[in-house]
Amino acid sequence: MSVARQRWLATLVGTLACAAALFFAQRLVARTGWRADFTPERRWVLSDHARQILAALDAPVTVTAFLRAEDARNSGIEDLLARVQAAQPRVQYRLVDVNRNPALARRFGVAAYGSVVVESDGRRRDFANPSEQTLMAAMIQVTRPGRRRVYFTSGDGERRIGERDRQNGYSAANVALINELYEVGEVTLDADTPVPDDAAALIVAGPRRDLSPGALAQLDAYLRRGGRVLALLDPGDAPNLVALLQRYGIIASDEIILDPEQRLFAGDALTLQVPGRNAAHPISAAIGTPPLVSGARAVRSAAADGSQAFDLLSTSAASWRTPDRGVLEQGAGEFLPGRDTPGPVAIAASVTVPRAEGAPGRLVVIGDADFASNLLLDYLGNRDLLLNAVNWLSGEESMLGSRPPRQIPGVNQLFISAREGERVFWLGAVAQPLLVLLIGAAIVGRRRRTG
Repeated sequence: MSVARQRWLATLVGTLACAAALFFAQRLVARTGWRADFTPERRWVLSDHARQILAALDAPVTVTAFLRAEDARNSGIEDLLARVQAAQPRVQYRLVDVNRNPALARRFGVAAYGSVVVESDGRRRDFANPSEQTLMAAMIQVTRPGRRRVYFTSGDGERRIGERDRQNGYSAANVALINELYEVGEVTLDADTPVPDDAAALIVAGPRRDLSPGALAQLDAYLRRGGRVLALLDPGDAPNLVALLQRYGIIASDEIILDPEQRLFAGDALTLQVPGRNAAHPISAAIGTPPLVSGARAVRSAAADGSQAFDLLSTSAASWRTPDRGVLEQGAGEFLPGRDTPGPVAIAASVTVPRAEGAPGRLVVIGDADFASNLLLDYLGNRDLLLNAVNWLSGEESMLGSRPPRQIPGVNQLFISAREGERVFWLGAVAQPLLVLLIGAAIVGRRRRTG
């Protein structure tokens, strides 16, 4: 055999071997479910929240997707179901072409293309155009016998779950809780109206005035009998509630937090990211991105007898807390030694309330009610903070996690802190032009030396 033919044969064998290696590597990756996703929204991998839910499944689940040939949605639906099955073998799925199997579609009562039926132990949930969030919600519905109820207090200036106002409304928080399979209601506490017995958690969202004596007494009694409470407190509001929380080991100061480095670039000093997340507590450990708060007060835990107390979130070392309430109107402030206290500053805390008998109570306090408003809920880690807090209070630890963003990072929203904005300015407006100038000067100098 000539040398040329040997080279061609070697090239052919090498090409076939490379193709075979790539084929088997692809099969191996497909069987293990491993993949790398570099898209900003991480759309091709399951979120931590979804993996938490799937890991907690203790019953088999069957998913039937009714599709139509040549539908552009088919590949996305099949990929989602394959990722779910790879993460949890208890989930089995099948794809049904509606046009080829009309009898099966009629038996399931499905008429729309892209419909999905999720079944487990005789329970069923139908929906169309599946996404990771809707699929996880359906799996929770069919594997758990009933919903848990969450109540918001009302009557003392709290945020309302039916209010759609962007600044003050909580209708988006209401929808987010419903999507987590909670039934949400409101209750006005007084001397004759206690916290309902079916409450998995009670949320006191930004009361603007003192709670009535009857409401305060009912809240105290609820915590002492093992209740679960989430209190969201803006600066200066509800002093009698603040005094009650202090008895349970959480100190909500009237001091306001400022952070010149973590505030939004070109924004006011009161709206800032909270980078410090306590990895020792499941609420904060499961938050993937820093929450965004606006006009927040300092909240910290203080060890109480027999209690387990944690600071959940804290600001950066460049922050401080100040008693100067004028910053709320001015939107800015300067650190004054002797008056202000340097950071980091705790902004959220939790405490476990012991009982002589039965499960202990749980209490979470966050020094801001704006983060869960319609305006800010979908930004950064705000949704995770609210839902993780409610899930932990309700004993739903398997529901904790970092959820996929509802808006595409960098497209629908772009958050740059003041420190990051300063770096961008120096790199783009100073360093890059200076580098170009130096390179140009070096080229000119070299040409002059070489004649």
